[in-house]
Amino acid sequence: EQKATGQEEQPQQLDLFEEKLLEPKNRIRHKLIGQLFDTYWLVEFNEHLYIIDQHAAHEKVLYEKTMARLANKDFTSQRISPPIVMTLDARESEMLEKYRPQIEQFGYEVEHFGGKEYMISAIPDNLFNIDMKDLFIEMLDDFSNATGRQTPDIITEKVASMSCKAAVKGNDKLTLPEINKLIDELLSLDNPY
Repeated sequence: EQKATGQEEQPQQLDLFEEKLLEPKNRIRHKLIGQLFDTYWLVEFNEHLYIIDQHAAHEKVLYEKTMARLANKDFTSQRISPPIVMTLDARESEMLEKYRPQIEQFGYEVEHFGGKEYMISAIPDNLFNIDMKDLFIEMLDDFSNATGRQTPDIITEKVASMSCKAAVKGNDKLTLPEINKLIDELLSLDNPY
């Protein structure tokens, strides 16, 4: 057995919750230094340097906002022209009909176009930079493979997946106003961490 030989100094870890970096009232004390490697934001606050991953920050914003919209049932759609026409197999068609309320709750508008053809005329309005066709098929596949999972869990997982895909990536160069806008959005969340 080794006995403690006095108080050893432990390296102090920064606690984001104590520092309150993401507290809205502290926003005016942030000094945005810039973007590093087109991936990280450097923020000076309270005599410390913070590094924020832009993809994780944007993903969190999209996820929380999407979940809030689902909870409040105020999801909005964005009409697309021309509409996306796609061919669904029997299993995908079955999943579409079975989970149509949830799919429409996301903001999709889907109509049967005859035979195996379906037409998507509106998509969720905050997911504009994703390949909607692939995402839609992926969502139907998720429902199809949802053995033993409850529908709300699948929806939550899908929102997380959509948010990840729609978020800005590392190596996306952003302007300072764009970074500031995203930080503002992050700070507006109930739980920005």
